[in-house]
Amino acid sequence: MIRIAMIGGGPKCLFALLELNDVLSDNECQTVQVDVYDPYPPGAGRVWNTTQPKELRLNVNSRIIDASSSLCEKTFDQYRQPHASDKIQDVFAPRAEVGAYLSEQFELLTKHGELSVSHRPLVVQRVQRQGEQWAVSTTSGAELYDEVVLATGHGLAGYRNEEQPVSTIPAAALSVEQAPEAIAQVPAGSRVKIRGAALTAYDVVMVLTEGRGGRWEPVADDAGGALRYLPSGNEPALITMVSRQGIAMTPKPRDIGEDLHSVLGIYQTQLRAWAGSSTPNTRKMWSILLDCAKHIADFSGVPATKESLWDTVCTGRSAQFSEHERPFEQLRYSLEANRGLVSGTHEWVWAVTWSKLYSELVRALSRYNWSHTERGEFNLAASNLERMAFGPPEPTAQKLLALHDAGILRHQQSVASTASTDQGEDQRTDTVEIDSVTAAAGVLTAAAPHGKPANSLIDGLLAAGEIMIRTGERGLLTDTDGTCIDSQGQRNESLSALGRPTEDPTLGHDTLNRTLHTEYREWVKRIATQVTVQSQKVAY
Repeated sequence: MIRIAMIGGGPKCLFALLELNDVLSDNECQTVQVDVYDPYPPGAGRVWNTTQPKELRLNVNSRIIDASSSLCEKTFDQYRQPHASDKIQDVFAPRAEVGAYLSEQFELLTKHGELSVSHRPLVVQRVQRQGEQWAVSTTSGAELYDEVVLATGHGLAGYRNEEQPVSTIPAAALSVEQAPEAIAQVPAGSRVKIRGAALTAYDVVMVLTEGRGGRWEPVADDAGGALRYLPSGNEPALITMVSRQGIAMTPKPRDIGEDLHSVLGIYQTQLRAWAGSSTPNTRKMWSILLDCAKHIADFSGVPATKESLWDTVCTGRSAQFSEHERPFEQLRYSLEANRGLVSGTHEWVWAVTWSKLYSELVRALSRYNWSHTERGEFNLAASNLERMAFGPPEPTAQKLLALHDAGILRHQQSVASTASTDQGEDQRTDTVEIDSVTAAAGVLTAAAPHGKPANSLIDGLLAAGEIMIRTGERGLLTDTDGTCIDSQGQRNESLSALGRPTEDPTLGHDTLNRTLHTEYREWVKRIATQVTVQSQKVAY
């Protein structure tokens, strides 16, 4: 019998176990026992829990969500189709619906799969090697396992920023968790300051407005799809989002045509060739991306030079945005550019380039051997590009703009970054403060060697030399099958990590796209081989 402990029961865990159930024969499944450790219901986990409010929606097109298996062949869109109206289905579905789909797939696995899977609603505090096995410790004691998989997702580092006062409300307490004590701290008519102005902050804004009875109506005869907010009287009087740069996230590009996809195909091929070369370097990679951006700009009639496009990557703001200093002016311009009402922006060009070539970058840069300079340059550029490429969908952006036009929502640059912030407003003693800065991906609070372990689990594994985190990175270094690399640079057989804990050595784990990363499939192959070997030994 092979005993496996999955630490974290979210989508990455679900995908791996569904695959394992399908790959192993019925008889082989009887030789494997899996315990899933997660304080939240498995499948959905905390982020996709089914009790979160309906105004919290997907930030990506629902067509990418696929937890199908031999137990259920339906993708998420196929699953929800019987419940959809005759109208065009909303591709940015409520996240609770996604959670219901994921939870149902996990339930099918436990009830009808051949693989033996149990849920342990416990937080794992420590994992220690004990001979050829691992002791997994919780408040209920310790159990021994042959294999341990770290698949903790957002749950590892938590969501309270250690530098924030205890009185600050964590965003998740208001949004995905709907904690009554947190909700009570934000009464109607209050003034709210949100630390952060990205997707997590938008969740909080939606919960405090639409979630409190506010409604939206289209602005008549507006070609840009503008909305008007109709207050309920239960929302805060003023919500101020504060960010370091004071730059709006760019709304996602609308669907692009086949001709533009053909242009992108040229550079997908070039990136594959670059990744397969004997001595790849990031200078060539950036050259390919810049050539692609210039090609897209020329093809789409966006005035741009390579120099101006690269300046946009480095500064995070194009010349067009520089003419619109206030974040909501930038947002309004981006929405109009998305609809072709004004000249296209460099942000739009880079959003198309980065998002459409991202899967190639994930493969090309997986476990890349960065120099210190390359790593720093990439982190800075990627931070700016992700704000352009992975911003809110257009419906959410229109709602944010409507709240601003109604005088309810503002976006300011932090005091630390500029002296122009309204100091008097920030110093009000009756302002409710909310922290919406999501804990960094990976397992450290900051890049090694300065970052601290996110919790006792990682602290113990690091101290024992069981895992490796490279300088300049926050995540665990793993092999292509998810096997952790130890402090000596060797495969640490039987200890694996999947998903967000490995961010930096591998990229892009904040996604439900099952096909973007293949480590879980390679892990399944390794376990299947191990099962076969053990079966042969027993037979012999």
